[in-house]
Amino acid sequence: MTFKQLQFFRKTAELENISRAAKELFVAQPALSKSIKDLEAELKYPLFDRNGKKISLNQNGRILYKHVQLVQNNLLQLEQELINANTPGSHTAAISIRVASKLLPDILRTFYTKYPDYNLKVYQLGNNPSSLPPFDVIIDSAPRSSSLSFNSVKLLEEKILLALPPSHPLAYKEHILLSDLTGYPCSLLNESYSLGKLLHTKMDELRFTPNIIFESDNPHMIRDFLALQLTYSFVPEKTWNIKNDFPQLLLREVDDFTCSREIYLSYLKKEYAVLAARAFTAHVKEYFQKL
Repeated sequence: MTFKQLQFFRKTAELENISRAAKELFVAQPALSKSIKDLEAELKYPLFDRNGKKISLNQNGRILYKHVQLVQNNLLQLEQELINANTPGSHTAAISIRVASKLLPDILRTFYTKYPDYNLKVYQLGNNPSSLPPFDVIIDSAPRSSSLSFNSVKLLEEKILLALPPSHPLAYKEHILLSDLTGYPCSLLNESYSLGKLLHTKMDELRFTPNIIFESDNPHMIRDFLALQLTYSFVPEKTWNIKNDFPQLLLREVDDFTCSREIYLSYLKKEYAVLAARAFTAHVKEYFQKL
């Protein structure tokens, strides 16, 4: 059984006409007929039902056709992967990080430990979208809008918790309600950031107005301000790494403020993605599974 025989069989199966198949394959009709008969002899089963000049796939032919499709598709993918592996651009991917940027240094550290020869061009929220290149991988609070070339998966869903300095009057209250926070100084992300928009929307729905004394579009600024222990804030349970970086702060749930956020990974499908993008996609999935 040769690859050429399988090519001849597939074309004949799709057209169900020896003459037309021979023309499209640029071979003589007798040569095509002989190739199919040799294939049937090798497999020991007929592949077509023949009625005069008309032919149609039988049960055996349909089984073979299914497997021929898989074989040829895999060979095409192999060819593309070899091209990618030998093309310098295949080692460079454009990455957009729009949430969970606190984790980015560690994600990159662990990635480059495994893939030192790959290059990532990382773009964070705040850059001018019109000046940015097309992205291979996006980490965001929502999946990428429908696209034939992209897949999206949810990486994580995490609670939003109240962060309090240990000296705060509510620090050791057994049950905290949103109304208990009235008047106390608050630091909060503004609505230009997806998490800030989520928090402001949720508070508006509950008709709660925080006493914001510091507001920023930068999560790192909010984290640093929290370290001063002057305010409370609302923070993601995992991706801001508050427990490890600021162990003095207390993380509490607010009984009547149930809030969580989702983080999604959107990435080019395998047939469109360069090697570096595919490696980074797999690495990010593995990284978040361990959080």
